Amino acid sequence: MEYLDNLDHDAMNAFRELNNDTVPLHQISALKLSTEMKDLLQSTKQRKTPVKGAADRKFGNMDYLFKLSDPITRTILASAAILPSHPRIIQGEGEDGIAQFCHVSDLDISKIKDWLAKEYPDISPIFAPINKARKALSLGSAYPTLGYDTTLPHHRPDSRACEYLPTQDQFPVWYFFYGTLGNSSFLNELFGLPPEEDCALVPALIYGGKLKTWGGKYNALIDDDPESRVDGWAYEVVSQEQEHALCMYETARYEVVRVEIKLDGHSGGRFVKGCAFRFAGERGELD
Repeated sequence: MEYLDNLDHDAMNAFRELNNDTVPLHQISALKLSTEMKDLLQSTKQRKTPVKGAADRKFGNMDYLFKLSDPITRTILASAAILPSHPRIIQGEGEDGIAQFCHVSDLDISKIKDWLAKEYPDISPIFAPINKARKALSLGSAYPTLGYDTTLPHHRPDSRACEYLPTQDQFPVWYFFYGTLGNSSFLNELFGLPPEEDCALVPALIYGGKLKTWGGKYNALIDDDPESRVDGWAYEVVSQEQEHALCMYETARYEVVRVEIKLDGHSGGRFVKGCAFRFAGERGELD
């Protein structure tokens, strides 16, 4: 399958493990991919070298594309309470016509497989991993927030009237950077902007996290006590396209979380509700 050629080594291992090699790749029709599908499936080159043993396990925080085929449709999946009523659909043109894929999370895979085994035992499901940082901000709670355990009783919402910011699709939205992304020239290249359009980074800091490293040199933001401070830079992401580029760069090793960012350069500084990339791997991988 053409789109599988663009997946990195870890993604291919995950694909084979999830599907137990039940569907030979040469039996799957090649697709002429839409631009959206190419963007989703063609991960940027892995800039972070995996630590020893990383290729032997699945990422625990990765999204996938599930190939829809007759008689399975998103309506059937929704009516069976397998997926939300309006799951995201990605479409591409194949040799046999239009091929559709449903955007699912790793948590959905076992539910889909169990349901198919019961209702459609002759269908072998196809899942393609997307090596991209996940963003799944809850509308009804503060989850996920850096340094804030939303499962604790005193952190649970006491009213449905509470508004948790930023929301999933809010733009523009402030992001806190603490490593390579805190370089305006690098951001320009990542976003495909002309040199004269310099990305305006603002000195900033956050609380509730600390920096570790993994792979011997890569920064990893993790939860810590509320007084723990991390210095870095803030940037106002203006579109979903920019956010998508950031998530593809960070890969599934990281996840988007809410965080309160203090912007310097203002009178006494000011706080804004924003996002940051938190390490999503195993604590044992940290140096």
